[in-house]
Amino acid sequence: MKKNLIFTVSFFVSAAVSFFVTAMLVTLSGCPQPSNVVPPPANGTNDSSVQPGVTSAEGVIEPLVPAGNSSSEEAKPDLKEGTQLVPAQPVGKFAAEVIPMPPINDLVGQIDEYVEKLGETLKDLDGTVNYKNDGDFVVRDANALALVALAVGKSETDSKYKKAAPGIIKAATELAAATQYDAAKKGYDVLKTALTSEGDPSVLEWTKTAELQPLMKAVPNLSSTLTRWSNTEKKLKTQLKKPERIFGALAALAVIPQGSIANVKDTSKPDAVTEWKKECEQFRDAAIKANAALHSYAEEKIDYKTYWAAFKEMTEACDKCHKEFYPSAVGKNE
Repeated sequence: MKKNLIFTVSFFVSAAVSFFVTAMLVTLSGCPQPSNVVPPPANGTNDSSVQPGVTSAEGVIEPLVPAGNSSSEEAKPDLKEGTQLVPAQPVGKFAAEVIPMPPINDLVGQIDEYVEKLGETLKDLDGTVNYKNDGDFVVRDANALALVALAVGKSETDSKYKKAAPGIIKAATELAAATQYDAAKKGYDVLKTALTSEGDPSVLEWTKTAELQPLMKAVPNLSSTLTRWSNTEKKLKTQLKKPERIFGALAALAVIPQGSIANVKDTSKPDAVTEWKKECEQFRDAAIKANAALHSYAEEKIDYKTYWAAFKEMTEACDKCHKEFYPSAVGKNE
């Protein structure tokens, strides 16, 4: 009887500790509280009749956090528009790691970088007679900008572009859709005005926001640029004299796969929802880890070899995702 009593006490103590640790992890990650979660139907199916008014989960994904257990079919219930899953526990290679999120200033800096870059590209295109063919770089960067602005708007951290995020997304999307140079030039002026606009970022959701094809060109463009900037320690130290661009580019590489989860229908495997989501999450988390490693290196907490190992792990995840789902974008570095 004494042994049974000890076992019972040990069990409840263990359960209490487990509950406390899980609660702390959810709180620290900045995830929504469990009251926002739509639980799976009791019968383990996705039958919408169990939850009246629930629509397809396609296009609605969890926040920018390390991947949770929502990769499995059982843990991916149908969701109401705007609801988000709380990852109960990180899974995969990052399960035992705490990965700091990219600082909001990295994403804010990347918005500035994209706006400046788009302006320079449009100047170079002045006089073009075939903008629809020559404006690929504008379309690529405007789509990526829309997702970075979405991440800024969804962030719990305030910033100079948080309220402007809805306007930036709208302007970037319209700029990306322009088919004539004059329309693109006017769209760019609207984008610059949107930087000081004030909207309601609470309406923003991780739904399909940008087009997949230009996003799949934006990823290797960022990745190859980061490789050139940091494939030797000497180059990396030079970049870190003005670190905004390199921090921002790595942060964008975390945001783009997150925002691309909702675009599964545009991939070469439109029905592979779970597989696509898993690949995007793995790439996203590898980019988050690489961004954290870069900050640690800049603060002299780790050596260059450790940073580069994290960066290479990210590029391998990137290549794997491209080869599996969007092979035509592989090698599109410009």
